[in-house]
Amino acid sequence: MRGRGGRRLLVTLVSLMMVAAACGNESSSPAKTVKKSGDGGATVDQPGVTKDTIRVGGVASISNPLNAPYGDMFKGVEAYFAKINSEGGIYGRNLELVSQRDDQIANNLKETQGLLNEDNVFAAVGLATIFDFSGATELEKAGIPSFGWNINEDWNKPNLFGNSGALCIGCDGIELPWIAKQLGKKSIGILTYGNTDNSKQCGDGIVKSFEKYPTAKVGYRSDAHGFGDTDYSVDVRQMKDAGVDLITTCLDNNAVLAIAKESRAQQLDAVQYLPNGYDQEFMKANGEFFQDAIVRVPFVPFETKPAPAGLTDYLKWMGKQGDAPNEYTTYGWMNGVMLVEGLKGAGPNFTQAKVVDALNRMTKDTAGGLLHGIDWTKQHTRTRNPQSCTAYVKVVGSKFVPTFSPKGKPFVCFKEGQKISTPPTFE
Repeated sequence: MRGRGGRRLLVTLVSLMMVAAACGNESSSPAKTVKKSGDGGATVDQPGVTKDTIRVGGVASISNPLNAPYGDMFKGVEAYFAKINSEGGIYGRNLELVSQRDDQIANNLKETQGLLNEDNVFAAVGLATIFDFSGATELEKAGIPSFGWNINEDWNKPNLFGNSGALCIGCDGIELPWIAKQLGKKSIGILTYGNTDNSKQCGDGIVKSFEKYPTAKVGYRSDAHGFGDTDYSVDVRQMKDAGVDLITTCLDNNAVLAIAKESRAQQLDAVQYLPNGYDQEFMKANGEFFQDAIVRVPFVPFETKPAPAGLTDYLKWMGKQGDAPNEYTTYGWMNGVMLVEGLKGAGPNFTQAKVVDALNRMTKDTAGGLLHGIDWTKQHTRTRNPQSCTAYVKVVGSKFVPTFSPKGKPFVCFKEGQKISTPPTFE
């Protein structure tokens, strides 16, 4: 497998599970008037807050063996802050990203403690770590509003707000069996890393999905590979012998590319499902190996026409900043949106606790129109959602083309417990 020209093991694993993510439509947080810079804000005695600024910082796996641009999260945060500050800030204060810490995979706890104890920030914005989110407990104890890409199970805490709602690694889901049915595929190939629990659980969830919704059989499964493997010749040969026509994996992006190239070499006629392959640069370079592949996108795809206002704003301000939009910058932008939603809900005399409480009253948080919606009244306590909504694109040439849903309605939505014979709704 959720791309980026480099390897992203954990991202891929969790993205498969994020099919169970929360969905809704609009923010229900009470609207508050945003004061202009010259108005002056109310006196607020909180960490990182002055009469002119609200300071925030984040921790991401900027240096990582996957060569994935996790640091791009901060570019998205900065673009959104630039938009808000151009409008006068909030309560007379500009938003400032003052800390961009690199946990280098293994130092999340240390860097999170540094963020809390040394950086004088009001909120943690731009959190994304690959393997170890040990700092989550520190953030919870501090009660600091925290926003990031929830690709770890540690996000199930009341003051942590991820961009995809609940996670359920290893749970069954209707989406992939439904896709197999739409494509007319009959035999599924599943590959995972045998030395990574999350990867194996991810594969277990796929198996359970097809047991519950038997639109196709599991023709092949392998847990034999380890991170960094590039030789999948035996797997492809065995998948060809088993008649596999749809491949899905819990592997990093270099691995799925190796599988795609080997499939071409052995003339295996199978489509790949890429739950985490929404990477324009990666597909521009390698699209020839992924023709007709189906890619899952948890937010409104950039290719959506007509573009909703939230997507238009995002693309505009990324362009003003001179940065290319990608999945990472999108999550950073939405992190910033959620912080401002919480500040608006908390009112001019805001505190960290009031921001957290305001967000946890929201039932349909769309992150400014980029998500279908998250119900924060439930998302910290459950791993299943009444409705799951996801967008899909197909690889055509070296580009992504929206698929399965009608024009202007990017999300394919299923209700919890829905039968495979019942059509989804499109929103």
